[in-house]
Amino acid sequence: MKKLFLALFFFFGIHFLSYSQVNSYFQDMNFISWDEFTHISFNGITLGSIMQTKGDTTKVNRLFGKPVPYRKSDDPNYYWISFGNSDISFSFDELASGLSTLEVKNPQVAVKIGSNIIHIGDSVDKLGNVKVLTGTDGNKSIEFLSKDADDEWISIEFNQSTKKITKISFKTA
Repeated sequence: MKKLFLALFFFFGIHFLSYSQVNSYFQDMNFISWDEFTHISFNGITLGSIMQTKGDTTKVNRLFGKPVPYRKSDDPNYYWISFGNSDISFSFDELASGLSTLEVKNPQVAVKIGSNIIHIGDSVDKLGNVKVLTGTDGNKSIEFLSKDADDEWISIEFNQSTKKITKISFKTA
């Protein structure tokens, strides 16, 4: 009986610990509606519009108003789309028919989240009162996650001492 009690105590203790770690992680996320999430824009082109292309060459070219070069990855299910001037790059997973990554690489690209417009090199203070997530490596970032899709988010990384934005990206779990 004692062994059963210890086993149950250990089992529930592990589950409580993992729940509290996950719960703590999500407490530092900035939740927005799905509509707000899909209306995050990159030089006026919404995340939702990019997602809706599902990587179709014709739709992507029409959306961006110019031919966009594609590059296949070593994994045949993925390919990247990158502008010649490296403003923005993104990749699609052909199996899932969806956007898998997006990264802003040029400080000229205006990223609009709600009413805030930011660029690489701006202070994170431009985002106003937002929650800051501390990763397992100790680095801090600002994460925007839709209440309706917990496996896709916008990540804003910044220099800890200067508070300058160094990377803006879309990620999936």
